[in-house]
Amino acid sequence: MFSNVNKTTSAEAGKSAFWAMSIFLLLLSIMLLVLGLYYQIVLHHTPAPLLLGIAAGFGLGTPLEIWNFSDPDTLMRVMAFQDRFLIVCFGFSIGLGAILLYLFAAIPGVSPHYGIKDFFVFGVVVGGLLFGVGVGLAGYFPGTIWIALGQGRRDAIYAVFGGLLGALTWSLIFGAARGFFWNTFNYGPITWYSIFGIKSHLEIFGTSLIFGAILLGMFLFLPRYPKQPVKESCGFHLAGKNNKVLTFDDMIDDENKKYPDQNQYLIRLTNESSIRNARSIIVLGIAFTVIAVAVILLRQIFGESTTYSWIGAQLFYAVNPQYAASNPYWNLFGGMHIVNGKPIDLPFSEIGWEPFSDLGTFLGGLISSIFISKRFMKFKKRVPLVWEHRFGPSDKKRFVGSFFGAFLVLFGARMANGCASGHVLSGNIQMAISSFVFLMAVLIGSWLTLYFVMGLKLNSRGYRN
Repeated sequence: MFSNVNKTTSAEAGKSAFWAMSIFLLLLSIMLLVLGLYYQIVLHHTPAPLLLGIAAGFGLGTPLEIWNFSDPDTLMRVMAFQDRFLIVCFGFSIGLGAILLYLFAAIPGVSPHYGIKDFFVFGVVVGGLLFGVGVGLAGYFPGTIWIALGQGRRDAIYAVFGGLLGALTWSLIFGAARGFFWNTFNYGPITWYSIFGIKSHLEIFGTSLIFGAILLGMFLFLPRYPKQPVKESCGFHLAGKNNKVLTFDDMIDDENKKYPDQNQYLIRLTNESSIRNARSIIVLGIAFTVIAVAVILLRQIFGESTTYSWIGAQLFYAVNPQYAASNPYWNLFGGMHIVNGKPIDLPFSEIGWEPFSDLGTFLGGLISSIFISKRFMKFKKRVPLVWEHRFGPSDKKRFVGSFFGAFLVLFGARMANGCASGHVLSGNIQMAISSFVFLMAVLIGSWLTLYFVMGLKLNSRGYRN
């Protein structure tokens, strides 16, 4: 009896914590959006303060921790097309984000800080494939590494160092590799509207409506798992056409083993197909999307991977300023230059607030895992289940997979000049062709790795064999 009472009390407390954070994130997103418009219209396109990046990173990282996208098991299932949850959520954010961005861009006096990446074919395709292979091995994006570190995941420590080395390696070979990967077949910052000759703000907004509707349709009508009927998709739940609650017990059992103190309301919410699941996605999804759009209006760089290269640049500058300031890659963003024969370092002059937004992402993972999801792992030994299923429980083997996988993720991201944030999310919100091609390459690389290396086969419930 007392056990049931305690479980009920715990579930209610977990529900309160989840919805309190969801509402806070929604309010934070609205505040950042209003600030973005203020900086655009009143302050005439002045870039936002660097420290504001912490708030933006927190707002983007916390929803991902709440939905456990920083768990390698979750991301591996997503990239193997077993679990479409993250895919449909990104479809929602990209679709709605594109509509909002180009709606605001049509307002007189608003000139967003677009970060559309050049479409250099070899760099984007090869970089995307390497990125995907790395995700298949490590189970991390550049941004989710910081979230996982905040969650207290031991293998995230290995991933950080692997990522730093991967980004550093590209920085050191960039001078020699740039001609082939960036300059050959470089079509510039083309978009879905520019290739059709569309230029006016109103026509671009119309294009975003079509583009957004396609992606929102994927969110509304694509079921989470293979072989599920369409009526199990978010659209039917949101419209109240399906009151059935379908729980994914395999996932719940595994998560209870991995996180024994986890928020019990949240563990069920994220592993079921239901009306309440769909409604909770909408609230966090809107908050996440509005922040992604607000960042562009605030005229700051949006991404998670450049910081890895920036850290390497600063470390090299401390050891050998002359070499660091002469490096052609670090000249692009690191604030490093040779002036009158002397090395100069202005750390945030080109990179903007990205190191601060990555700090905010880390804090989002830390605070959410301790107070909301209760998934904080205290850096205990814990090998992801998908990895263990293929390679066993060896912490040393997982060290290699996490380190080398993150190396490829960051090396590929820097080669393609963007990552899951700067390309997949932000770039596609801006309807960039390079970002779409990068996404396709990432999906192919990760699926091949997960299928042939990790042995993750597709089945009806979206789970490992």
